[in-house]
Amino acid sequence: MADNLDYLEESDGSGGSIGLEVEKPEDEIDVPFDPKLIDVTTERKTVDLILKRLKAGELDLSPDFQRRGNLWKESVKSSLIESMLLRIPIPSLYVSEDEDGNYEVVDGLQRLCAIAHFVDVASLNKAVDSTLDPLRLSGLTALSDLDGCSFPELKRPFQRRIEETELTLHVIRSGTPRSVKFNIFSRINRGGLPLKSQEIRNAIYPGKWIGVVRDLAESQSFKRATGGKIKGLRLEDHELVLRFIGHYLLFSVEEERETDQNLDVFLNRLVEERLFDLRDEEWSELKERFYLSMDRCQEFFEGLAFRKYSGPGEPRKPVNKGLFEAESVVMAMLSDSEYRSALRRREEILDRFGDVSNDEESDFHYSMYSATGRGWSSNMRINTLLEIFRD
Repeated sequence: MADNLDYLEESDGSGGSIGLEVEKPEDEIDVPFDPKLIDVTTERKTVDLILKRLKAGELDLSPDFQRRGNLWKESVKSSLIESMLLRIPIPSLYVSEDEDGNYEVVDGLQRLCAIAHFVDVASLNKAVDSTLDPLRLSGLTALSDLDGCSFPELKRPFQRRIEETELTLHVIRSGTPRSVKFNIFSRINRGGLPLKSQEIRNAIYPGKWIGVVRDLAESQSFKRATGGKIKGLRLEDHELVLRFIGHYLLFSVEEERETDQNLDVFLNRLVEERLFDLRDEEWSELKERFYLSMDRCQEFFEGLAFRKYSGPGEPRKPVNKGLFEAESVVMAMLSDSEYRSALRRREEILDRFGDVSNDEESDFHYSMYSATGRGWSSNMRINTLLEIFRD
């Protein structure tokens, strides 16, 4: 079963691929917490009140963790509006509250975008930095005589029916601990187009680190090293950069991850316990090592950087997250003299790397297929590559 993953790429949710090899999923929720720390309230607010928040900038439809707002086709949006006109209840929404009482949408983004597109397109355009035209209803089934109508063209009773529609909001209060918020986000995003772990992380741990990670992910060095294949629609590129930062900070001071540590726990602790307090000079050093690593990976591995071995005539594999993590960290740790020496023995090193990768009995091979996000697996990959390069 593991070998079948060699040829699978992660889907972007709309039939395409994102340029990353499928990584065997872990249990994302495996850290116990005190249930008393959960602080979620349920409120009912009319559409009119929700849109007033949007117009005032108090409802964030394009937070750092959401890159896929306003995805629905106009026919789907029209169907939602028709349901509201027919007084059919709308599924509940989840929002996260900040200290000032403003909301970020956790679940229900497409529904809110559809409503705003129809009722107040100007506020939606401002919120998500778009230039949408007003939505005109189309493809209605029960109210087909309203096809082609925009909101201002509806009779007042229909307008009032939409404005006074009550939506159920589950509000994750601002005082909820971040680790508990991560757990809640993970649990409620199981259907439809669920948030990825990195999207949740960006929502719960806002700060300077997000901008730095975004800049690194959008850099030409990263794009060249990955062959420009990582779409990053769901912040997959952010997570790769964050995995580099976390493991480099450990291994550069000769430390390792906890053996059985879950990847989400590792990255969450990295952000909360290290990156929030990182000084400007430390960020500068990290960025410099990242760019150096990406340039070295491109030069040394050429078109096969971060990819499993492809034999003659075989198609090139997609980017492998575990290999990105290991190769990038090792290249960042090598001194100039070590790297120059490695370049002179490039073929020998690549042969040895290929041997250990393809040896199904080796721990390194196992680390690329089983529990790839666990601490022992990351430690194995990085230490094996370091040994090959420094032997």
